[in-house]
Amino acid sequence: MSDFKAEDHRLTNPLQPRSRGLAGDESERLGPLPSYEEQGQQLTRESRSTSGVVSFLSSTEREGRWQLPRRFRALAVLGNIELDLRAAEIGYGLSVIEAVAVMGNIEITVSPDVAVECDGDSLLGSFVLKYDGRANPAAASRDRVVRVTGTAYAGAVTVTVKGPDEKMLARIGRSLGFGE
Repeated sequence: MSDFKAEDHRLTNPLQPRSRGLAGDESERLGPLPSYEEQGQQLTRESRSTSGVVSFLSSTEREGRWQLPRRFRALAVLGNIELDLRAAEIGYGLSVIEAVAVMGNIEITVSPDVAVECDGDSLLGSFVLKYDGRANPAAASRDRVVRVTGTAYAGAVTVTVKGPDEKMLARIGRSLGFGE
């Protein structure tokens, strides 16, 4: 019924060196293998390279401090998704956001120091990149690039590049005695 043998390597402890194929000198030269605890200390947790969010007949928001993975997918079906990347950790290089809105709405806000590329299609909807306030595409460095791709089917995908809230900055300045 079973074709496994007791000496089969799949049934033995994987951390013990196998003597088959190694002479006594060679296995001693390699030294003992680390224990499970030592191996756990050596491992480092890597961030996920792909993540996403789905909003179906609901609303989802991501704002504040969070990490944007290299590939992020957003799907809004009869729902709303708001992604605020102004305080998010965006890695150097290219990060891609794939946004699909089906009779829904996806709003992405990016700070002016990040370069934005927008390449999307729309069918009975809109796929828009706009700059608010003092934001200027020439001010962004090419160190960090966010590319937004996708499709809007009878929905809207809006990518807005803007800095901090200008009115709030004016109020803070007035309270500190700067400005008028």
